[in-house]
Amino acid sequence: MVTRKKMSAALQRAAIRARIAGRKAAQRVVVATDAALVEAGQAAKQRQRGRALKTALKVTAKAAAIAAATAATVLAARAAARARRQRAAAPTTTP
Repeated sequence: MVTRKKMSAALQRAAIRARIAGRKAAQRVVVATDAALVEAGQAAKQRQRGRALKTALKVTAKAAAIAAATAATVLAARAAARARRQRAAAPTTTP
């Protein structure tokens, strides 16, 4: 027959083993969770870099468009001034 002491000791050993197994399982969960967080963090960093690159390209494109419009305006103004000078310098013929 199993005595109370033996039963109590067996229960204590079972509890210790369960606690150890639970710690190991908890450790595995922590490692898996940490790996998932790191992976999610890397994905977030990549998305953030993509957004930053897209923003930089937008700013560059806007600056290029403004520079092109400015250059076109300057060239048109010079052409108009040259045409005015040529008209002013041309002899007028009166019949």
